[in-house]
Amino acid sequence: MEDILELIITILLLPFESKIEGFKKKINRTPNKALRILIKALILLILFSLLLGLIALCNRAFKGSWFI
Repeated sequence: MEDILELIITILLLPFESKIEGFKKKINRTPNKALRILIKALILLILFSLLLGLIALCNRAFKGSWFI
């Protein structure tokens, strides 16, 4: 199951690989270490909120309620 999920994620992210690597290089070139940590934390928070939004949308579509 884990291999299947990894394959799906790889297929979905493959077209964006060069952009992701370029973005990582830009973040790592930032001279201020605290700013780098803040940017990485914000990216993780945005991804987490998008995931929760997607879960809530699927719950709304299948169960009829917005909350988990």
